[in-house]
Amino acid sequence: YGLALGALSLGQASAAKRALVEQLRARYGAVKKLNAAWGARLVSWQKFLENPYKPEGELSTGLKEDLAVYMKEFASRYFRTIREALRKYDPNHLYLGVRFAWYTTEEVQACGEYCDVVSFNIYRPRVDPAQWGILKDIDKPAIIGEFHMGALDRGMFHTGLVATPDQAARAAMYQDYVRSVADHPSLVGCHFFKYNDEPLTGRPGDGENYSIGFTTVTDGLYPELIAAAKAVHAEVYMRRSGKRSGGE
Repeated sequence: YGLALGALSLGQASAAKRALVEQLRARYGAVKKLNAAWGARLVSWQKFLENPYKPEGELSTGLKEDLAVYMKEFASRYFRTIREALRKYDPNHLYLGVRFAWYTTEEVQACGEYCDVVSFNIYRPRVDPAQWGILKDIDKPAIIGEFHMGALDRGMFHTGLVATPDQAARAAMYQDYVRSVADHPSLVGCHFFKYNDEPLTGRPGDGENYSIGFTTVTDGLYPELIAAAKAVHAEVYMRRSGKRSGGE
């Protein structure tokens, strides 16, 4: 509920805070009813609007429900606004979502309502279907915008977000990841980040220097990963159609 809690922490100069207070006032009418639902001690709607608010202790069920409603409306407004602009100025291309790194159910639902494809960055060893039940309720294809795995036996000095012990293990994990995507009925593809290792001294802005490429910073190759990618890419369409191939 980060966006909603962030809005609560602001004052009346914030459009997000004003929208949230208006939403709650329309739902509850009297501030004492809001206090009962939230376990709060608000004096008036105006004071609530003017002053930052931070919930005390555990979030009550009523507070969570109200924050979820706000999150859904916030996300819907965001995706709807962008969709309308894209349809007006660039109608012949797909709207591929936002590549969620973190998300709430409400945000993903809103994305599914307005986007052509729902996208995620999934930095894990593989896609575990048990962790992605949220996709079952969204009648839209999903795509992975970023994934990678790195190793330190050659190349740079940081494994990236998913570590493996060496290039052979990295190649095996790559194949397993791609197969896990092919086996998931909602996922239509995955995009590896990135083609070449990041700069030794760090990329501009945040200093990332991950050893995660198909090639090194001197245009050398990681032959284990390249061979693994060729093999699993050759089998992926047959696998998706239900005719398994490749060594498992």
